[in-house]
Order: sequence, then C-alpha cells, then structure tokens
Amino acid sequence: MAGNRHQFILGLVIKKMREEGTTVYGVDGNYLGLFGEKIALPPQILRHRPDAIGVKENGQICIGEAKTENDITNSRTYEQIQDFSSAVLNGKLCEVFIGVPQSCEDLFNKSLGKMGLQECHNLHVLFIPEEIIND
Repeated sequence: MAGNRHQFILGLVIKKMREEGTTVYGVDGNYLGLFGEKIALPPQILRHRPDAIGVKENGQICIGEAKTENDITNSRTYEQIQDFSSAVLNGKLCEVFIGVPQSCEDLFNKSLGKMGLQECHNLHVLFIPEEIIND
C-alpha cells in the first residue's frame, strides 16, 4: 500500500493529466474518480504497472507516476521511466507525467541526464514543493 506522501503526489499528477485533456481510466492506489466511483487497476506496460493511466481524445495514452524521496535512488524508477516514455500505444508515443518532491529535483534531473532522458519531449515532470505535500 502506498503511503500518504505517494498518494498526495499521485493526486497532483492525476490533476495535471486531467488538465491536459486526459480521461483517467486506471489508478493503482487509493483514488476515487470524479464522481467517487472506483477506478480499475492500470494494465502492465512492458515490465511495469503505472500508478495511473488515461487516454486523450486523439487516442494518445497518458501515464502517471508518483515518486517519493525513497524512489529517486531506486533503479526501478528509471527502468519504469524508460519503459513508459518509449512505449508506443494506439500508434502514438505515450505521454508520461511524473510527480517528484522538489527537494529531489537536482538528483532526479542528474539521473535523467545520465540515462539520456532529460530531453525526452513526452516526459513531463512536476516538482512538488515540500510544504504542500501531505504526510
């Protein structure tokens, strides 16, 4: 079960996905839909199941991930980012939204740079200020 910090960050990622025109249809976590309905678990994409998944009107799949401080040094995190940012579904490259605590921004960006993902145009990182993250 994901912790409160993870869930809060995921909620902000889902909010951003919705603002970008995504209809969210799968969430791995404690998140109710717009009208309080239970949302299905996302399918696995390549080697991993995302925290959230949705689709834009044009058919483009959007993936959402929440990361906490403990995830930033975990190689699994960057394996997920590689999988999700390179996935082509419905004939389109997936859009990937990742929420990360702002205190981890430098380390996260360095890690993305080492993997050649810093210039990935379908990867959108939201750096969340610590003072608004609910514990």
